[in-house]
Amino acid sequence: ENYQDLCQSVTCQEKQITVKKEAHESLGMTVAGGRGSKSGELPIFVTSVQPYGCLARDNRIKRGDVLLNINGIDLTNLSHSEAVAVLKASAASSVVLLKALEVEISEDQTQVNEELSAVNENEYDASWSPSWIMWLGLPSSLHSCHDVVLRRSNLGSWGFSIVGGYEENYTNQPFFIKTIVLGTPAYYDGRLNCALLHPDYTCRNTH
Repeated sequence: ENYQDLCQSVTCQEKQITVKKEAHESLGMTVAGGRGSKSGELPIFVTSVQPYGCLARDNRIKRGDVLLNINGIDLTNLSHSEAVAVLKASAASSVVLLKALEVEISEDQTQVNEELSAVNENEYDASWSPSWIMWLGLPSSLHSCHDVVLRRSNLGSWGFSIVGGYEENYTNQPFFIKTIVLGTPAYYDGRLNCALLHPDYTCRNTH
């Protein structure tokens, strides 16, 4: 699959929901992502909707939804801890207004998605993570570009391999990080993930 085909296999639908909740109820969801998170520069996304809480009762927020806003507070540029704090504070309200992005991968990509995604069949598993294909189809406003400077003290490997660039029949493709090698500068730095890499990158020796 080339980059354009993968992007076209992902569809995004924005939804806005209003949920009334009882004083004793929690929202009943777990989230991951956030700027600077260990998962990478990702938006806040839902990893599970627990069988208790107002969101399970409402049944419109799903695992994999990207959270954009809650009660008028933008979540798209927050760190994980900041977003969790906002979600907990908003849970004290009797009415919760959520704006989210529902992301779906076409059936044609089902096999690829299953191979590349660390999905646990338990729908309540808070450690669930979507396939990286999902991130390709997000609006550009949710993409985050940043510089990563790696340093090494010898002439060994930087510790990552890439695919992409010019490919016959597919013209120019973005670079993807394919693998991260244990015990290398890229591994110890921790900021690179097997995901999309900006086409403009340079490697310089830094001692």
